[in-house]
Amino acid sequence: MSKSIQQLDQELEQKNLQGLWNEELWNSDARLFTKDPKTMVQPCVWKWADIESSLREAGDLVGLGGKVERRTVRLQNPGLKQLKGQKHATTHTIHMSVQLLKPGELASSHRHNFGAFRFVVRGRGAYTVVDGEQFFMEPGDLILNPPMTWHGHGNESEPIMWLDGLDYPLVLSLQVLTWEPFPGDFQPVKESYKSTVHRLGMVRPLWEKAAGPLAYKWSDTYRTLKNLEASDGSPFDGVALEFVNPADGGHTFTTMACGAQMLRPGEITRTHRHNSSTIYHAFRGGGVTTIDGKKYEWSEGDCFVVPLWSWHSHQNASKKEEAILFSVNDQPTLEALKLYREEPGEAGK
Repeated sequence: MSKSIQQLDQELEQKNLQGLWNEELWNSDARLFTKDPKTMVQPCVWKWADIESSLREAGDLVGLGGKVERRTVRLQNPGLKQLKGQKHATTHTIHMSVQLLKPGELASSHRHNFGAFRFVVRGRGAYTVVDGEQFFMEPGDLILNPPMTWHGHGNESEPIMWLDGLDYPLVLSLQVLTWEPFPGDFQPVKESYKSTVHRLGMVRPLWEKAAGPLAYKWSDTYRTLKNLEASDGSPFDGVALEFVNPADGGHTFTTMACGAQMLRPGEITRTHRHNSSTIYHAFRGGGVTTIDGKKYEWSEGDCFVVPLWSWHSHQNASKKEEAILFSVNDQPTLEALKLYREEPGEAGK
């Protein structure tokens, strides 16, 4: 007597096999087989007032001893909260959080194989130590922690807050994550680095072959933005810059690209979309970003996310003052995999 298709499916399941003819499985897969890519990441705006007040409360309640290595508030994407392994992520590939370090505190050193950066948003005078090199922090500075570099933070000045960006969700999804604490809790500053910062922007010592940790000072970034203010700029992003890796002239990281863009007074950009996801921080000014036809207002300090393949454009809300956005995206990952796509919207929109 011949078997039924249901009996065959059951036997295959017991043998850790599946038949692609299974209607339930086929319907599940077929939902993904569309011309346009799908994502569970949702547009979201995180208001600075909420972030800052929560961090300041945590500053009174949460110390840095014991199991608490960092005092941070994560930006959780509402579309990913139920996903195991990604419920703490801002997008499916990038984690963003905001960290507070109070005067007199040391955040212990560690290292990991996912890349990280710090973008300073409030306060000054604290420092990050990366592989023994000390980088003092001011608003607008970007400091990189390449994978597997020891890093920790110290503060002898005033309360300071910065953005932490990590490609942790991507590395976690690949199941290759590595993390380890520094022996002795906090790495010392090397004698040769105590007098000054040696690596800034596009220069590094000739005897060092690796790119190593890098710092981009806000004064240099802002000067470049202003020098380009009268240019045509990007029709989609205004006066937009990318923080270049001086080792190869490529993206900031092999997995993430960091950028800064200036929207000139009253500027409205054209609509476009791409299959990379982008997280923004409003460093100066305020405006509106329209995502798939819906308007999302942002003001100084706010963070927001534009999911992949979403039509979007930006508008500076002020007719007199500039607006500046810092951002991070996963375009380098997609380019490395030959998967990156982008499309312009209709002309005049």
